Amino acid sequence: MISIGANGFQLFVNYMVAILVAIALVLALKLPLLPEKPIRFSWTKSALFPTPVFAMGILAIFYSLNVFWIYNGLLIAIIVGVFSAVFVKYLFDYVFPSPQGGSK
Repeated sequence: MISIGANGFQLFVNYMVAILVAIALVLALKLPLLPEKPIRFSWTKSALFPTPVFAMGILAIFYSLNVFWIYNGLLIAIIVGVFSAVFVKYLFDYVFPSPQGGSK
């Protein structure tokens, strides 16, 4: 079994902090809360997707590598939330370009 050095409640709090920081910063950077309609076929980025997904994924990578800094990982959660919000706002389209029109 893999031990990651923190209890479940600390991990839950850190994930929530990373998600809330990311969503708040993306909203401050003027991204919409939800993608345009119809949501199922929308490729526009928003505050609710993919921002929290990146925040949780990057934080999970840090925790799987046993990287806890100070305050039981809370500072890393804040840094990851800020990084994921800036990434989605400015770099997401370069790393993941939107698909071309209809499939053949």
